[in-house]
Amino acid sequence: MKIDGTEFGTITIDGRTYDHDVLIDLSGEVSKRKKKLSKKVYGTSHTISRDEAEYVYPRRAARS
Repeated sequence: MKIDGTEFGTITIDGRTYDHDVLIDLSGEVSKRKKKLSKKVYGTSHTISRDEAEYVYPRRAARS
């Protein structure tokens, strides 16, 4: 997997351009980030909520 480039509002990974936030899992699969989970808690997607952390990695989303 290679991040080919970024511009405001886009990211290009392995030749494919995405116009939304992405999540890359450990296997290299790219999916759309579910930032609504954090936005409903904080009013912004710039801070990750526990709900979003549990979605990303359900077995290890403990708060430290």
